[in-house]
Amino acid sequence: MNTWCILTGEYPPGCGGVGDYTLLLAEALAASGAGVSVFRPPAAAAAPDVPGVSVVTLPDRFGGASRAELDRVLDGSRMRVLVQYVPNVFGMRGLNVPWCRWLLHRARRRGTDVRVMFHEPYFYFSWRRPHWNALAVGQRLMAGLLLRASREIYVSTDSWRRYLGNLVPAGSPVPITLPIPSTVPRHSPDDRIRSRRAILGLTGSRRVVGHFGTYGALIAPMLRERLVGLLTAESMACAVCIGDGSRDFVRDILERHPRLSGRVLAFGRMPGSEAAATIAACDLLLQPYPDGVTTRRTSTMAALLNGTPVVTTSGALTEPIWSTTQAVAMVPVGDTRSFVRTTRLLLANTTEQEALGRRGEATYRKHFSIEHTLTQLQGRFSGEAA
Repeated sequence: MNTWCILTGEYPPGCGGVGDYTLLLAEALAASGAGVSVFRPPAAAAAPDVPGVSVVTLPDRFGGASRAELDRVLDGSRMRVLVQYVPNVFGMRGLNVPWCRWLLHRARRRGTDVRVMFHEPYFYFSWRRPHWNALAVGQRLMAGLLLRASREIYVSTDSWRRYLGNLVPAGSPVPITLPIPSTVPRHSPDDRIRSRRAILGLTGSRRVVGHFGTYGALIAPMLRERLVGLLTAESMACAVCIGDGSRDFVRDILERHPRLSGRVLAFGRMPGSEAAATIAACDLLLQPYPDGVTTRRTSTMAALLNGTPVVTTSGALTEPIWSTTQAVAMVPVGDTRSFVRTTRLLLANTTEQEALGRRGEATYRKHFSIEHTLTQLQGRFSGEAA
């Protein structure tokens, strides 16, 4: 039986996107018949109970005590180690070089099958914050050690191949892109969606746009500018904001633009099924990103899975698949006016809106779903072509 040892810096409940993804992956691997053990740092809350998934809480954040415990687990086993890598969540303030060296030692000296999924490769250099540059150097060292340790290298977006290119040793495997699937489920039947719109007060001829995310410091100003522009131009439109940070975001908009009171609604963090139903109740989702849409954006993936059309931005990290599949409506990242115009045109054209939703869902199922991830992981696990 295939047996996976997943190392992650975060895991539900109360985690970020990487933790939600790790739970989804562990559940899918277990459902396929694989053995799965997840090792996470100390946490206050108990992990979700998933059939076939064993969750082990380590004594520290991948320090010496954790490495000793993992040695006891891995010695003499044939478990594959799959690292869900974001450098800042593995302890030592994002500079846990000893842990990376330990993984390299296990791969080189003890024959452990190490595979690393790079959700993020390393911190960027900054002229504005020179003190961050030591972190940027150290994390490149960490990435290099992990690349040398890896039998297989996975990346969440094609763009990370460029970022890792100079660090990949000669003879290493070519990085494989594993898009991040939606971490919320498919929506409930259509009658539930109609009911959801009624509960939200979204009845009649109202056109409903939404946003799903965490309203971070880089995305919130972009979204606010586009949302205010749209609602000013479209008097029959309203907005639904879903996710952590949405209440503060909406409060900020209404303080700046009190005339929009009653037309911008915040629902905070929702259980997966409720988030899915709310996303499906929207006519469009507006998902601008400063670096452009990529295959690591689970907020966009949630919309695609649920057949909700997406207006988003193309930027420096946007992969070609978005243009070739036309899964989303894209506007250059700095062009707010075109973003608003594109959204208004789609709201006025139900036929094109529905076609965009169908293309998005078909693209998701073919290229981005968790089933696609399992095909890649399990095929390469068994030596078959993936």
